[in-house]
Amino acid sequence: MGGQRVAPPMDVSSADHSRARNATVRAYERPKIKKPEEDAMISANRERIRKERENMSTALMFSGVTGGIVRKDLLIKDLKKEISVLKDGWQEYDDQCKLLLAQKRDIMKKIKEHDDWCNNFDQLIGPFEAQYDACKATVKESYDFAKGKYKDSLQKLIDDFGYHPAFKRWFDDFQ
Repeated sequence: MGGQRVAPPMDVSSADHSRARNATVRAYERPKIKKPEEDAMISANRERIRKERENMSTALMFSGVTGGIVRKDLLIKDLKKEISVLKDGWQEYDDQCKLLLAQKRDIMKKIKEHDDWCNNFDQLIGPFEAQYDACKATVKESYDFAKGKYKDSLQKLIDDFGYHPAFKRWFDDFQ
């Protein structure tokens, strides 16, 4: 046949007789199981389970009281941890305060040095500043006088020559 495989014929002599064609005809046999009462391991295991259950019931009876005690112990441990963390935080805060106070002292020293320099500068520059103010007053007086003269001369141009400043163009020459 063209490419199909054919299973080899089954050798009945070497095969397991329980698997032979007539195996479904045989009656079901129960596997051999030990009786629990006769086996020492099974009875020991059952005894162990019974004791565990007994211990569990005793533990459940006392668990309310012991649970409260254990809970309080855990709360105490948590509080002790919190206290130690707070102590560490306080120490760190105290160290930072000391550091900031030292920086404040240094800054105050620099401020005092700068104030002394400013006071000395004011004493040294005082006469020059007074002289500058006097020169400024003189210049202002001269400027005010020149401003008045310019106003008078502009008025003379308007009155005598008909000059009109609003119509003056940039390229017009005064004649």
